Amino acid sequence: MKKNKFRISKLFQPQYLLIWILLLMVLVFSYLSEPFRSPENLLEIVRSACINAVLVLGLTWIVAMGEIDVTFPDIAALGSMVTALCVFNGLSWGLSILIALAVGVIFGLFSGVLINVFKFRSLIATIGVATIAKSTAYILGQGTPIYLPKVSPSVYLIVYGKLDFNFFGKNIGIPILFLVVLALYLVAAFLQNQTKLGQYLYALGENRQAALEAGIPEKPIIFSFFVLSAMLAAAGGVMNVATYSSGQPNFQGTYFVDGLTAVFLGALVIKAGKPNVIGTLIGAILIMVLGNAMTLLGVPFYIGLIIKGILMLVGVTVIALSKVQVMQRRRAERKLEGVPVPAD
Repeated sequence: MKKNKFRISKLFQPQYLLIWILLLMVLVFSYLSEPFRSPENLLEIVRSACINAVLVLGLTWIVAMGEIDVTFPDIAALGSMVTALCVFNGLSWGLSILIALAVGVIFGLFSGVLINVFKFRSLIATIGVATIAKSTAYILGQGTPIYLPKVSPSVYLIVYGKLDFNFFGKNIGIPILFLVVLALYLVAAFLQNQTKLGQYLYALGENRQAALEAGIPEKPIIFSFFVLSAMLAAAGGVMNVATYSSGQPNFQGTYFVDGLTAVFLGALVIKAGKPNVIGTLIGAILIMVLGNAMTLLGVPFYIGLIIKGILMLVGVTVIALSKVQVMQRRRAERKLEGVPVPAD
């Protein structure tokens, strides 16, 4: 009996607070706005959150290892334009998607080379790569979106289809896209939590020098995750093409703010103070719920940006405090072991 009580109490620990806040937001907004609680609107929130979650899945790990990648919205735009251009010129959807993902991989390699070989700071390197990706996206469409007459039925089914389940006599439709993204995130969570690669990732983020001394291969890991981040950003761009039947050359604005906020806010969930994939997924859904509700309630968009900015700062602060605590704990351990500790 005590064991069951302990398990229930774990749900109310600080690392699950964001989940409860999300549930509370859904309940409050459903009460305040009838359109918000409509099945169609809830499905649209889930669909939009899934696209954003794919965009920033790789970014989650890059931030976890103490780097930053600001290319994701521009590589998503480029992936969107490449897909639309290929389909518009008669290539199959499957081949067009593969080409878009390959373009994402190339830009990820470009970022990795600048950081590993030329020793650029990740922020500076990815700003440069993002600028090139954005310019290329505009060139492909000559400054305008590329519109498609129709979307492949199979692609449309993945993005807009849903599976109906009978739940106590009621049919509940679960978006296929959500199931696909959930499966992707579960695989990512396994990679993060159950493999050496995931351990190396957090080790690099907590103490880069100690990780290098322990023999962790820094350069291959940086290459791998920047390539993965760019490829997933391109995949998000492909999803956007299927959603709007067009390639869009500009993914800045809300995509950039929402993506970063989801990652930093996700650090409040599960692994307190550490960006993690489950936290990012929860953060992406929360941001979409917030944005959708404020639009329906007539809240000015700039108020929404202020709120998102505050949420991002909260996440960044928690990450920074977590790193400080780790450093202080290690300094204390070294003092107990009699190892000299360098002055700050």
